[in-house]
Amino acid sequence: MLALVVLYLVALLILGLIAERSGRKDPEGYFLAGRSFKPILLFFTMAATNFSAFFFLGFSGYAYSYGFGEYGVMALGTAFMPIMFYIIGRKAWKLGKEKGYATAPELIGGEMDSRTLRLLVMAVMVIFTLPYLAVQAVGAGLIINALSGTDALLGAVVVTIVIGIYVSLGGMRASGWTDVLQGILMFSAMLMAGIFIANALGGFEAAGESAYSAYPEFFKRDRMFSVGVWISFIVLWIFADPMFPQLFSRFYTAKNEKSLKLTMIVYPFLISFLFLIPVLVGVWARGTGLQVDAPNQVMIVMVQNYTPAWVFYLVMLGALSALMSTADSQLFSISSMAVRDTNIGRRFGEVRTGIVMTWMIVAGIILYTIYFFNSSSEIMTFLIKNSFSGLAILSPVFLAALYWRRTGRMSAVLSIILGETYVLLSWGGMTPATGFLDGVVALSISAASLVVLSYAEDFLGRHRRALHGNP
Repeated sequence: MLALVVLYLVALLILGLIAERSGRKDPEGYFLAGRSFKPILLFFTMAATNFSAFFFLGFSGYAYSYGFGEYGVMALGTAFMPIMFYIIGRKAWKLGKEKGYATAPELIGGEMDSRTLRLLVMAVMVIFTLPYLAVQAVGAGLIINALSGTDALLGAVVVTIVIGIYVSLGGMRASGWTDVLQGILMFSAMLMAGIFIANALGGFEAAGESAYSAYPEFFKRDRMFSVGVWISFIVLWIFADPMFPQLFSRFYTAKNEKSLKLTMIVYPFLISFLFLIPVLVGVWARGTGLQVDAPNQVMIVMVQNYTPAWVFYLVMLGALSALMSTADSQLFSISSMAVRDTNIGRRFGEVRTGIVMTWMIVAGIILYTIYFFNSSSEIMTFLIKNSFSGLAILSPVFLAALYWRRTGRMSAVLSIILGETYVLLSWGGMTPATGFLDGVVALSISAASLVVLSYAEDFLGRHRRALHGNP
């Protein structure tokens, strides 16, 4: 099966080369694919970018541990995400075309006229995205090891280098085109897994009945997910996902507003359907009496036990695609911010600097994977677990910058700092129990402080002007 992995990686490299030869060589062509993505391409790149290996391995593992409640918080929250895609994404697309924005920090800095705020937003996005990216590489190595027996560290390094090659070659265009291939693979793999496993268990109804007989509590909402937790997940999904830099950058790439609208309409329906399959597999596994060492193994073991070998290979390749489609987008978004939101690109040329920064990040990821396979890091674990909370805190500032003229620059900075401080305190167990996830409490603190401080900043500003005789 090593040949299958090699063939897949070569296909990605070929797409990257074609993207390089067909795309514009100027900064807008490299960083935004010339703002040319039509509906189908935009949908696939948004969906594939948002689907990491958690879609294949994590969802089924959580359902195996906690039951159908997992579907409610994950699928429902994700289905609501397009609301914010429309509210923030449509405005970002318009401003991007008018003012040439290419990154999220660039927009916030431009609209708020604040270099400090721009750099702070960039720092938060990088801090909470880079560890997530590094873990994708580690996961890719583990999947290649399961597929072909290749050393996991070697597999992680090779995948990281391949991503670096096609991303640096074709920029956003290569990232988008490879997302289409990866999206088709992962969607097909998940669909095949669900169909074949259900058939082997006697059909969807029989599989569900067996699981219900064994664990009826898995079909009740209150097994794990209280109303507060449900609300928390939905809120975090809605407010955090648009703040992931790899997703935000996709708003700028739409060819027109129609592309954005169609993506927002189709996204919740297809995603809600696809998310159901791994949850079903996780619950069905209980009906079979399956025992695993770790919940994340459930999907792999179920596919091995109840599907033909070719379906197993397709599912593993789909999981690898999910990892890589997220990783390449994260890599490109971080390198784009490093170029566009600092003075480096202006001095040495944006496209050339973007390529150099991509490979510097690739080198860092490789060093991390080497470190990972020899030890562990608590700070990395914290950043990964709190990535949604840390990024959600940015959303009040973006909403205010786009829709509320009273927003103060210093108030925006302080609201982010206060929200992130609460996230840090929650990690140390220094926050009270509220019935909601700590990330939602932090988001509320950030939003409330932004409003209060902005009014105070506005009042002080008017008072100061009055003292100096300026109305």
